[in-house]
Amino acid sequence: MNNDKKVRFLDRSTPPHIFTLILLASISALTMNIFLPSLPNIAIDLTSTTSILGLSVGIYLASSAILQLIIGPLSDQFGRRPLILGSLIIFCLSTLAAVFVTTATQFLILRVFQAISASCMVLARAIVRDTTDSIEKAGSKIAYVTMGMALVPMVGPAIGGLLDYQYGWTASFWVLCLLGAGILVISFFDVGET
Repeated sequence: MNNDKKVRFLDRSTPPHIFTLILLASISALTMNIFLPSLPNIAIDLTSTTSILGLSVGIYLASSAILQLIIGPLSDQFGRRPLILGSLIIFCLSTLAAVFVTTATQFLILRVFQAISASCMVLARAIVRDTTDSIEKAGSKIAYVTMGMALVPMVGPAIGGLLDYQYGWTASFWVLCLLGAGILVISFFDVGET
């Protein structure tokens, strides 16, 4: 992709818009902790304990860490765009499935699949490097992407707690699924192969 092109939102013939990159990087951070205030209610519904379901955070982080080791080489081989779109599809399906789980084991397994959203965080930063010529511009864009990743975990539990209070624990997963689908659509139209 030509790095000198002007960025146009939802035009994949130009580099992705910074808003898209922030969304891609932030979905993983939101998925990690939006459901935390709901752990007691999830435990009740799945006839488990909060401590067992608390493993879902560690499982998610471990899966994300392992994925980050392999996503770079995979994206170099298959391209950034297909991996972003595929990751978001798997994320949306696993998040939707989490709404319908009946056991803690199913929930924990789906958290492994939700962790694929971490590939979007890695690839958003890789796209910045791919599409930016100067170190100063790349540093500025990566700072915006990182800012999104830092802000989302601060508001995620508050949003999750409110959703749980108003609509039950599944509401957080419905919201994550809808956000993932929205980011998938935006990425489809905005993220070309870099």
